[in-house]
Amino acid sequence: MVPRISLLLRQAAILLALSGCICRAQSKNYKCSIINEAGFCFIENVYLDVTTNGIGADSSASMRVQFPRHPTLLIKSGAIPYFGKDIFALLGSTRQLHVYNSTSIRHLFIPVTNLTEINVQRNGLAEFDVEPVENRELKMLSIVHNGLISVPRNIRYLVGLEKLYLYNNSLEYFDLEMLANATSSLKILSIYDNHIKTLDSRTGLHFPKLQTLSLSKNKLAFVPYFEESFPALTVVSLRKNPWNCGWLRTIMQYIETWKIQVVRKDATCRDQWISEICCTYTLLDFIFDRQAAQLHRQQQLLRNVSHENQQLADTVHQLADDLHRLQLQLDQQQPPATSKSTSDAKSSDDSV
Repeated sequence: MVPRISLLLRQAAILLALSGCICRAQSKNYKCSIINEAGFCFIENVYLDVTTNGIGADSSASMRVQFPRHPTLLIKSGAIPYFGKDIFALLGSTRQLHVYNSTSIRHLFIPVTNLTEINVQRNGLAEFDVEPVENRELKMLSIVHNGLISVPRNIRYLVGLEKLYLYNNSLEYFDLEMLANATSSLKILSIYDNHIKTLDSRTGLHFPKLQTLSLSKNKLAFVPYFEESFPALTVVSLRKNPWNCGWLRTIMQYIETWKIQVVRKDATCRDQWISEICCTYTLLDFIFDRQAAQLHRQQQLLRNVSHENQQLADTVHQLADDLHRLQLQLDQQQPPATSKSTSDAKSSDDSV
């Protein structure tokens, strides 16, 4: 009987030990591997799958994951296939989040949090979305060196956005209307090194605080409403685009007039140079130039006709003045009536 009780006790002890190991295995408490001079807390080997981050699991599972309570976190390596609400909920008081290089992310979902900066780069990310709730906290969003092919319409809910970096992706289309709710705050828009063929906009859409606009290394021919959309622009990058020469000529005059800095100009050009920016001379340019030349000739003809009309009017006025003077002279030279003529008239009356 005693040996049997001792055996049961040993088995119970083993089960308790195993359960303890399982609990410890499920718990993930990440620590800062280093805190650099800039105050970045580096975290390495962060592997959070669907079960671990709580998607489709109970909340107790997600509570076993803890990140350092630090204002600036930099996740340096690992894999977080779905970086969504449950992951962001673990960040606590963190204000700036950086997810770099060796950390794989397939999908990023940005909820409303107290984060002011999100910087995601070189993660193999192909898509992201934004919670459809007004977010005034997030000031800087940077998703760069990834594989984005589109920008979600829900980005319009980031109403406090001041800096948006989406460079070095695979975007082919960008609509400025998506940022209409951030017109009063946006200062930097960087979408260079994509495949953007169309940058859409509309009349009346203004970004009064936008100072830096980076458009280099795309496939743009023109930007609609450029002058009216960016009245505060101080820096622009334009190189390596197949700009329409007629449009570029007009815009460069505007840029030079307002002393806007053009950074990193084109080094080579196959078609035409305009202020060290290359443009493509197309059929549209040919038609534009021909119409411009025709308009110039018509304007010159109109100026000539107007000048000739003015000369003719001046001549008519001069002739009128001369005629008036001659009339005065003739009136002055005409002799007065003689006394003989008066007496003859009187005699004629008496004889009657």
